[in-house]
Parts: sequence; structure tokens; C-alpha cells
Amino acid sequence: MDKLHFPVREVPPYGEYASAATLLVGHTYFRVHFLDQQMTIPELVPLVYIGRNLIEGDTDSLYFQDFESYSAGIPFGDESGGTHTVDADTPYVYDFEHALDRLLYCSLTRHRQR
Repeated sequence: MDKLHFPVREVPPYGEYASAATLLVGHTYFRVHFLDQQMTIPELVPLVYIGRNLIEGDTDSLYFQDFESYSAGIPFGDESGGTHTVDADTPYVYDFEHALDRLLYCSLTRHRQR
């Protein structure tokens, strides 16, 4: 197998979340959060965007489903569907490249602490 080259990139010290206007139904986004205060133990959660205001009476809600239940074909509304609802102003999810930035920043922080 051939080695791949990873291009040099600057990694910001802050996260750049996806905006609600850029989300595409059926696409996977990522929630990245850290389990420690030093931000060296990351947790990456893939979430599939399934739509906006899916329940009557919603004013501005975004709906995501965990990747596992979505890929298994569990429909929205099923109790075992792993649905996450967030306010449209603060989706707190990243596209892949920006999630990768968070992980790279974590890696660099870990390396610096050694």
C-alpha cells in the first residue's frame, strides 16, 4: 500500500462549528468534546443531520441521529433511534475537516505536554 502525504495546515486553537445554513440532510457531522480539562482526551461522535423542525410546534430546532441507528435504518421517532435535538443557533457540530482540526490540535497539545 502506498503512503499518503498529509499536507501542512495551520490548526486554530478554537473550534469552527458548522452553521445551520450549511447543514445537508443525510450528511454526517461530528461532535467533538473532551473528557478532561486539559483537552487531551477527545471523544468523536458521528451524527447524521436529519432535518429542521421535524415536530409540529418546533420553532427552530435541528435534528441529528446517531450514525449507528441511522445506518441501521431506524426511523426518526423510534425510541431506539438516538435522536439529538439542538437549537438552530448553536448546532455544535463540525464538518469532517473542522473536526479533524480539533483532533490535530489535541494531538499537538498532547505532544507538547510530553
